[in-house]
Amino acid sequence: MIGPPERAAGEQIALLRSVGYAAFGRHERDLDVLDVVFDSLVDAPDSGDVRRLRFAGYGITLDVDVHGQTDLTVELRVSPSGPVMVESRGADDGPTAARLVSFLLRWPGSTQRPVRTAWIML
Repeated sequence: MIGPPERAAGEQIALLRSVGYAAFGRHERDLDVLDVVFDSLVDAPDSGDVRRLRFAGYGITLDVDVHGQTDLTVELRVSPSGPVMVESRGADDGPTAARLVSFLLRWPGSTQRPVRTAWIML
């Protein structure tokens, strides 16, 4: 049992605070950050089983589709298209824990500066 609503809300606030501190501690000052401009959990809550995210900034768009709840399958689409290396950053604290994740994008052989996405819970 979770307890009274006041306690559940307090636990949610504590979780969000700890996530914020973790994201701040993992900040890389030399990278530009793509902002979250769409999250289907917030912007289209009844959109189905796939969570859709869009990150944008600096002339770059990253669309992310997340399938599943515990065993996640993640599909990424980068615009403008071309050769790009994507690296997932974050920690996996177990199969049932929410994951704090950021994606790092690099364009090999290009003058395009690397960017990363804002941190997000998956």
